[in-house]
Amino acid sequence: MNNKGFHLSVSAVSKAKNHSVVAKSAYNSGSKLVDEQSGVVHDYTSKAKDKILNLVDSDGTKYTQVIEKNVMHTALITPTLAGDLAVTREGFWNDIERIETRKNAQLGTEIDVMFPEGITADQRIVLVERYAQNLSDRYNVLVDVAIHRPHSHEKHVGEVEVVELTSRNFHAHILLSSREIVADVEGYALSARKNWLQWSTEERLSKGLNGRGDELKYQRTLWADMANELLPKNKTISEKSYRELGISRLPKMKLGKSLYKDILKGNRSVIHEYNDTIDEINAYIEKNGLVIEYDDKGRIDLESNEQEVNGVTIHYKKRKPFARIELSNIRFVDPAVELEPAIPKSNSQTHSDAANDHALDELLAISADFVSQKKMVRSALFSTIDALHEELAHQSKQIITIDKNIKSTQRFTEEVGQDFSDPRQKMIELARQISTKEQSEALKAALALVEEFRQDDTLQTGRAVSRLEEQLSQIDKTVLNNKTVLKKLIPLNNEVIADYKGLKATLKPFAAKLNKLATGFKALDEIDIEKSDLSLQWDQAFSDLQDIDVTNNMDTYHKFAAFADLDVERFKYLQKEREVLSTLKAVEINADADTRLTALAADVKAFKTTNNEDIKQLKQQINTSKKTYQRLSPFYEQRIALLDQSEAVIVQDDDLYDEIISTKTTQLNADRLEDWRSRTMALQYQLNKAHEQAKLKKEAERAREEALIRRRETLKQRRQQASLKRQRINETKAYRDRFDNLVVRVRNRVNTLDFKAVDAPIEVINAAEAVAAQAFIFTTLKHTDSFTTLQKSLRDTDAKKIATQVQKTATTLWQQLERLPDNQDKVEVLTKINERFEHVPAITIDGATLTQTVTDHLQKTKNAIQAHEQAQTRRYSSPRPF
Repeated sequence: MNNKGFHLSVSAVSKAKNHSVVAKSAYNSGSKLVDEQSGVVHDYTSKAKDKILNLVDSDGTKYTQVIEKNVMHTALITPTLAGDLAVTREGFWNDIERIETRKNAQLGTEIDVMFPEGITADQRIVLVERYAQNLSDRYNVLVDVAIHRPHSHEKHVGEVEVVELTSRNFHAHILLSSREIVADVEGYALSARKNWLQWSTEERLSKGLNGRGDELKYQRTLWADMANELLPKNKTISEKSYRELGISRLPKMKLGKSLYKDILKGNRSVIHEYNDTIDEINAYIEKNGLVIEYDDKGRIDLESNEQEVNGVTIHYKKRKPFARIELSNIRFVDPAVELEPAIPKSNSQTHSDAANDHALDELLAISADFVSQKKMVRSALFSTIDALHEELAHQSKQIITIDKNIKSTQRFTEEVGQDFSDPRQKMIELARQISTKEQSEALKAALALVEEFRQDDTLQTGRAVSRLEEQLSQIDKTVLNNKTVLKKLIPLNNEVIADYKGLKATLKPFAAKLNKLATGFKALDEIDIEKSDLSLQWDQAFSDLQDIDVTNNMDTYHKFAAFADLDVERFKYLQKEREVLSTLKAVEINADADTRLTALAADVKAFKTTNNEDIKQLKQQINTSKKTYQRLSPFYEQRIALLDQSEAVIVQDDDLYDEIISTKTTQLNADRLEDWRSRTMALQYQLNKAHEQAKLKKEAERAREEALIRRRETLKQRRQQASLKRQRINETKAYRDRFDNLVVRVRNRVNTLDFKAVDAPIEVINAAEAVAAQAFIFTTLKHTDSFTTLQKSLRDTDAKKIATQVQKTATTLWQQLERLPDNQDKVEVLTKINERFEHVPAITIDGATLTQTVTDHLQKTKNAIQAHEQAQTRRYSSPRPF
């Protein structure tokens, strides 16, 4: 088993960390890509080229060496189901950047893998592409693959000398897209939502998919299994830890790129020393055939998370199989001896306690000299500090999340209406008992002290070590106290979040119904607009029929005009009810609210249906009227033309003349008009033959002119009357609209004066607001002259009404003020009302303005208070006997 050949890490490419997936792809593939969103050019083409180094051997001889290109192989892998897609690296990742618009969006997932020893160059390509294809098919995403050679590092000595430093680490970068990719007529398209690898655990489990921890385990196991298919049996690898494999060997800490460079350059740190110590311990274990016995505190591989999904509790593995190992919590035993369970620490013990059967004593015992003993002690101290640091970091993340939720409780209350003040206060009190920042600083100081011990072991005295152990013991007690508090705080936090989410879930369907109802109200607005338009059309259509004498029935006009009227009061009631329901918080939503919402939806539907039926009938009548006008107006015009041309002849035949002028327009047709023309022509012929044709013609001409004048005068009068009537209607409506708009603006202006802020009885407030509103309206009416004669008459009438109303309302206000007791509260009320009346137009009531009248009341009140105080003073001027 090649225990050193496995490495697989998974990380997110996220906007929240200022990542660019275009830059990531360019680095991995050693190419030049342009980020179309930012305009930045990411050029890593040097990684795909050979590099020449100037080197110096041990004798000082200079020579050159070619370092092969870092990027060995690249490929774009698409899902098998998608078929052959035409995809470019730059175009695709720019599409991802473009579609992921959220500021904290995850753009992709990167998996870094190390090729184990025993894999050839060709096999690396086969292995990584097979692995990438499997992931592409599993998540239906594009996978960008790049194989890299081991990194080369350079160290300059002087101006010319260069030393080559390399590591044996062939590895691959596997970049998975955040969105699914599918075939499209234009080449490919991206899914509307992210691939299921980036879903929440709850949604995954609800659809029968793996949780995050189980999916990570799948990815690791798949890599190990695929690699082992290509490896010799003596070099197979495993994704499991030493402990899971049952190997008595302690793991070392990961150095990372920067620390590895430090090792190559001769620089060291306490982490390097710790790893050296672990190597010595592992050698000692192997030499003596010992078995490691772990404290149960480090064992979490049997634990699982729980989550409710569709009413069923589902268990899924945690991400890490084991917690971090602390040297002071393990011991070594001979496998031939019966194992005794490790004694767990009591609350009074700390991480730095060193029992005789723990690793520190054993390591000190096997140390060959004093220097080695000091090194072992430093490693044990570092192990303890590292374990405490990890625990504190975990607690810090928890408290940051809880603090964020505490700050959000006010927003929760605003959104759902529930009062979270009590749990919030409890959470604040518990959070104050947790200390992480100071302890983290103390740990940094402790780590720095251990580093000083390493650099100068003369500082590592017994007293200094004991003092440091004491400090670590205090920190450990604080950590344990934090744990205790968090056990109380986390359930409280979870309860608040659960209540908030539950109420949000209650609010969601209610809000959805309200949003759906908004469509109905939008339709009502459209109905209102359509009715206004149809009203104009009906006026025109009826006027046209009047012009050709088809009808003059005003009952018919008003009947269909009523269909164009909207029930404004009903509409306002529905709007008000909707506004009331829209202001309800989640905590206020109950069966009654649902019933009201359902009833409102039904009312809106019925209101809409009724108005649509009105519109339907009105449209039918308008269409019928228009068709009637289009059908009869030509006949009407032909009759008028016949009379205009031949009236002098027609009047000679009373029957013919009466028939032409008395026939209703609706009875006109082509045959009747042709008959009249024929009879007129025959009559004309007879008149021409008559002896007195000239005289008759003259008389007929005069009669025709008189009749024509009469008819034109009649038509002119009718048209003028109709025009005047329409003008009066329009002017009256325009004035009323303007007056209603004035009332609304005055109401808003009075609201800005905020009379309700005055601490006075509601009668006084209402009277003061009414006086102010009427004063605004009265003044505006008196100073507005942009009216027609009719509108001025209406304005003068309204002004008289307002003048009467303001007189009555002012009298009511003065009476209400008189009823208030003469004290400082009344003075305060009068003062505040007067301040607001200063912003109201000055109108004169009973010879005085509003502010003058209120000032008089104010002065009278002050005089009354002063007189009362003087009377009280005179009454108790001498000492009272007791």
